[in-house]
Amino acid sequence: METDPPPSSSNPLPPPVAPSGYIEGHASNRPPYFNGLNYEYWKIKMAFYLKSIDFEIWELVQDGYIEPTTDRKEWSPTDKRKATLDAKGVTLLFCALSPDEFNRVSTCKTAREIWTSLETTHEGTTQVKKSKVNMLISDFEAFEMHEGESISNMFTRFTNIVNELNALGKTYTNYELV
Repeated sequence: METDPPPSSSNPLPPPVAPSGYIEGHASNRPPYFNGLNYEYWKIKMAFYLKSIDFEIWELVQDGYIEPTTDRKEWSPTDKRKATLDAKGVTLLFCALSPDEFNRVSTCKTAREIWTSLETTHEGTTQVKKSKVNMLISDFEAFEMHEGESISNMFTRFTNIVNELNALGKTYTNYELV
């Protein structure tokens, strides 16, 4: 069995380990694991993971899936494909969640319901999101290097602010970032 190299001095913490013992990020066929911590980070990774499996799954997560009201025997091939893709989305999301996070969303029927429930739980309502965005914008606009802080640590702090803003829907151009 291959062992991981020791953590570098710039990143003293080892990578997160899922309960199964697998270290996150070592396989593209496994969804990013979410244990309730660092939702913004997981959300970005999970969105790209779903897009990479099938972009139509991501579209159903974003737009929602409505099951046809007709008898299943009467469904068109398109209806069946959408139902299959939504089921795949549900499965991928369920597989990415810790037992506690799974319990929060286990009654959801569609991938969109799961995604929305996780967003509301970890980002809050629209008003809470606006407050978070305003706080992060304030941090962004007042950003400066702390005394004795390394360039690397400063850049990491800056990137975290920008990524959290991005996850909450606020983006900046490269010009604004510079």
